[in-house]
Amino acid sequence: MSLFPLVFLVCHGSRDPDYQQALADLWARVRQRIPFTVELAQLEGQPLSLAEQIHQRLQARLPRGVGWSPGKVVLLSLFMGEGSHVEEDLPAALEQVQAQWPQLKLLLTPPIGQHPAFIDLLAARIRTASERADAWIVLGHGSRLPGFAAQLQAGIQQLEQHLPGIPVYGAFAAQPPNLEAAVIHCLRRSQHHLRVLPFFLFPGGLLHTLQSQAQQLQREWPLLQIHVEPPLWQDPQVMEAIMDTLQTVCPALE
Repeated sequence: MSLFPLVFLVCHGSRDPDYQQALADLWARVRQRIPFTVELAQLEGQPLSLAEQIHQRLQARLPRGVGWSPGKVVLLSLFMGEGSHVEEDLPAALEQVQAQWPQLKLLLTPPIGQHPAFIDLLAARIRTASERADAWIVLGHGSRLPGFAAQLQAGIQQLEQHLPGIPVYGAFAAQPPNLEAAVIHCLRRSQHHLRVLPFFLFPGGLLHTLQSQAQQLQREWPLLQIHVEPPLWQDPQVMEAIMDTLQTVCPALE
């Protein structure tokens, strides 16, 4: 196997075992599909910083001394949108690693959640179960930066074009409107049977919180029936988005 390109799947990270198990499964599926070395690097939940993780793995992978030529290292962002992690933390880590490895060409991809395949993914999820819901709520993490909300709202507008007659609303975990506000919005329109579609890849703490919130809202509103769908990591379109992103920066995959 050639040294380059070297691919890092870069994600938010979590100490939650469900998150780590799902991430390991996706990592294994990516490694089965491409002939390059694929590593993991996580922003949070690890003893080392993101830059330190990447630096450590580069030290382990790349031979010292002469006999090898500098090449391309791709940091494939498994984030869902343009929040502070994508706009601030990842570029800062990239800058640190580049300073330590000036001979390498480091590339950071756009967040995977911006790939057009995710609209098809969400539409397929909704279309499959639409007969069992009065409305759908697509819930993303959210951010103090405006780009994430704008992206999700644009995606919902595209979904409405793909799914005429199926009400779809947006909500966020870390900014308004939250799940409760979206549910009240639906109830006021006599939409009592709701399905919540998480706009994030992996299970973990965020999913557990979302499920608890849904159960609490159902206790408060007797007519409400609310179901939380699984996250997106197992959907085939996720792998499609990953492979297409890698082909864009690594033409040898084509």
